[in-house]
Amino acid sequence: MSYQEYLAARDTVTTIGQPVITVILIVSLLLGAVSLYHMVMRDNRAYMLSAQLRKIVTLLLILGFIIIAWFHLRIYQTIELVYPPELANYMASTMGTSATSLRFAVPLWIETEKLYFWTLCLSIFLAVSNYRYDFIRTKITALFSSAMNIMLAAFGILTYYTSNPFREPLPGLHLEITGWYQAAGVGDPNVLYGALYQLYFRIIYFYNSEYMWTHPPMLFIAYASLVVTFVGCVFMLFRREKIFDRISYSHAKVGYLLLTVGMLIGYPWAVVAWEGKDWWWDPKINGSIMMWVLYSAYLHTRIYLKRRNMWRATAILGIICFLSLVFTYLLTYIAPGIHAITQ
Repeated sequence: MSYQEYLAARDTVTTIGQPVITVILIVSLLLGAVSLYHMVMRDNRAYMLSAQLRKIVTLLLILGFIIIAWFHLRIYQTIELVYPPELANYMASTMGTSATSLRFAVPLWIETEKLYFWTLCLSIFLAVSNYRYDFIRTKITALFSSAMNIMLAAFGILTYYTSNPFREPLPGLHLEITGWYQAAGVGDPNVLYGALYQLYFRIIYFYNSEYMWTHPPMLFIAYASLVVTFVGCVFMLFRREKIFDRISYSHAKVGYLLLTVGMLIGYPWAVVAWEGKDWWWDPKINGSIMMWVLYSAYLHTRIYLKRRNMWRATAILGIICFLSLVFTYLLTYIAPGIHAITQ
């Protein structure tokens, strides 16, 4: 019965969530078009409209995230992996544990939910930035705000077409849950032991790990902050305005701090979860270190901003940093390794 309840919850997420992300797509397209029109025509009415559209996108993203959170709660409530009696007794005698079952405490930023969470964090950073800097005060800062709106619109469109969390919710986890119930239906203890053996370490060291609840979200929040730094650096290339350096630097500090702490948290997780494996050669880990070094260089370069040619050099380095960030994110999908997406 619990599996049927899980399937019903999964269908509900698609039924409710798909219209929400479709509206996010439509509003994102409008946001991008109106913001681009403002940048070209300098029409203040278009800017005011884009500000309202951005707020709508943010609210819709929050609504979608609530739906995702509800689905994860239903997974925890409905799916229980019950140990066979012999295995429960064996674990009690050898491992000293009295647990007789496992549940999935799945974080809200895995599989197709990653880019969605990044987009949500970006929308919140934009809301805070617009409130903090009051971009409407001058035409040039209003242009910066429109450029950020275009970035948010691009993220919303990319999320819909490349990482829609509602079209097929958590496909990898779904296969694992389905495989467990199929193994339970066979009636062969050896088949059930094999399925449980594979899922046990996956649940303990991945889904239910406290590191999974801290390491990835810190990185995605950092990524969102560094998107603002990237746009600020692009504007620095064409305008020698202190406001762009201030925006870029303030968001880079936040992003760098979260990036550093997030990477440090990942180390003890890797030691425990991938014991005996050469995880330090993983492309994603090496790409993350490269990105961290580049952002370290950006922050140090900014100290000498008043020196000759350093304004432009800092801006270019900030752009290169963001390109390395995007490359690091894509390594999960394009390079083999322990971080690779296999489904």
